Amino acid sequence: MSSQKRRFMAQETMQEKRVAIQESAAFQYVRNALNLKEIDDSAAFGLLTPLFEKIALNGANGLISEEETARLLSGPYLPDTTFAVVDIETTGGRPPQHRITELAAVKVRAGEVVDSRDVLVNPGREIPWNVVRLTGITDAMVADKPGLMEALPGFLDFVDGCVFVAHCANFDLHFLQYYAQEFLERDFSPPVLCTFELANRLLPGQKRFNLGELSTALGLLDSEEVRHRALSDAEATAQIFIRFTQMCRLLGLDSLESLLEFQQPEEGVPPPMAEGIRLDPAKIDSLPRDRGVYRLYDKDEKLVFAGKANDIRRAVRDMFYPRNRSAGRFALRLKGVRHVEAKSLRSELAMNVEAFRAMRESSLVNGNHSVAGGGFLRLSTGGARPGVSFVSRLARDGARYYGPFRKKAQLADLLEAICAAFPLPYQAPEGYRDAKKRGAFRGGKRPPRLPDSEYAALFEALRGILEGRLPQEDERIFSLLKKAWGEEGPSPGKLKRHIARLHHLVRMYALSGPSVERRRLIIVEPGQTREERYCYFIKDGLLAHEISFERSEPPVRVLEEKVEEIFLNESFEGRKADPEDLYEATVFASWMRRELMDGFMLNLEGRTPPARVMEALLGALDDPQAAGTTITL
Repeated sequence: MSSQKRRFMAQETMQEKRVAIQESAAFQYVRNALNLKEIDDSAAFGLLTPLFEKIALNGANGLISEEETARLLSGPYLPDTTFAVVDIETTGGRPPQHRITELAAVKVRAGEVVDSRDVLVNPGREIPWNVVRLTGITDAMVADKPGLMEALPGFLDFVDGCVFVAHCANFDLHFLQYYAQEFLERDFSPPVLCTFELANRLLPGQKRFNLGELSTALGLLDSEEVRHRALSDAEATAQIFIRFTQMCRLLGLDSLESLLEFQQPEEGVPPPMAEGIRLDPAKIDSLPRDRGVYRLYDKDEKLVFAGKANDIRRAVRDMFYPRNRSAGRFALRLKGVRHVEAKSLRSELAMNVEAFRAMRESSLVNGNHSVAGGGFLRLSTGGARPGVSFVSRLARDGARYYGPFRKKAQLADLLEAICAAFPLPYQAPEGYRDAKKRGAFRGGKRPPRLPDSEYAALFEALRGILEGRLPQEDERIFSLLKKAWGEEGPSPGKLKRHIARLHHLVRMYALSGPSVERRRLIIVEPGQTREERYCYFIKDGLLAHEISFERSEPPVRVLEEKVEEIFLNESFEGRKADPEDLYEATVFASWMRRELMDGFMLNLEGRTPPARVMEALLGALDDPQAAGTTITL
């Protein structure tokens, strides 16, 4: 028998089996039990057939009987277990930089909703406009609501002793665990069930697993008006979860332990260790699952390779157990590795700085030190390269640098907006060819050549806009630009629209602040433990000094001396700005642009007295709510 004929016969057998499933009494019984009457026959068949194929076969025709189905679904499911279905709304994606704006939980016991709670929370900061559009929660709605330190204890008491259930549970759980620990010194480690993971296991034919798609697939009412509010999302998740528990009963999952185990993704056969590797596998298995930096050494204690990862063990394991040819070729270069060192770090910045320094020392190439993403916007009023340009690296050449940007498209848009409003010379390297072609002249005019003396005022005005110092309605800017363009420029209406768009992009890309090389900052971030702190002193964009200490015992005298020496002593020059220091400055600049703060930052403007700096610094160390904030002095 040919292989083609065998495949055809197998497909025919599978089709017959599926028709038998659809026509069986058990299929209709389950459909009614899951309350899937609102969806059509075809959708119900597609939804339930994978479930029936997973059920242990029973009877001569390979189908579970109606009696067996009724037996499995009879009685309440885990009647002694209470599930708390939780949803939260936040100002962004990660604590502590982003805060909670709403907490909601729906309690489910024996397949029924038995209680619920919903609390609006004042995040203590402005809610971004894109979050307002998504959730409908405005600053006015939370202005008179309790802060998280007041609202969180009661909410945690409400869900205490329950199994934690959420859709994409890691997000909600991470926020609650972080703030429970940092604000309340309280451990929150419940058993966790994720409806997203359960959907992947129970509904393999479903293309999308977001809350709206699942609600529609299961025939639940889904209202756009109330979605993305915590209570309505928790209620929808609860109804999905109740149906999922019924499906799990049919699979014989009759305990909480079996349910927790079932939600884990099915893993294929793990790849073998690469040939020639002499590293003891036990050393890999002993690595932490934390965020941090790892170093690979050979038998002579020479650093072969270094890197960073959110899960150190997984990252190192993937290097020595390659999953594809490219990874296999790289593994051949690691044959000499004999041991691994790992350093767990709680801060994204501390990890990036440590990794950068480790990569410089490794014998294998770890990158070219160019900034990730789109690079910098460079403003220069003189020298060999006057004008506005894109660069991928920071330099100490008297120009001003803004960024780094996350994407080249952002730089292209910004250059277009600048050159549409300002008659300035521009430069774009080969990597920005598309932007150079558009060249900010889309719908605009080629800039006239001005006397060198007139460019200074234009650059000063542009810096004012980029740094957020000039309002959009400033008529002086409009008059200056209209005069500079002369008769060759855009019409007054177009010019005003160009200026407005430039202001909009500056706000959208969060550029409002000093250029990179003008920054004077004190950054305090968590270290290897929850109590350890790394303190970085940044002067003129470069790292001038760093110190580590315990949060409960800050070296007050040393910190005060460094503040006075670095920021008030005019003769202090700090470290020489060699290329490595500039690369390191890019690490700090990239971190600030990506909004990945785990501690807090003091932004020093002018000659702030040391006593005031120390008061703010020590106050922020004692206040858990200071985490994720920038304090301007």
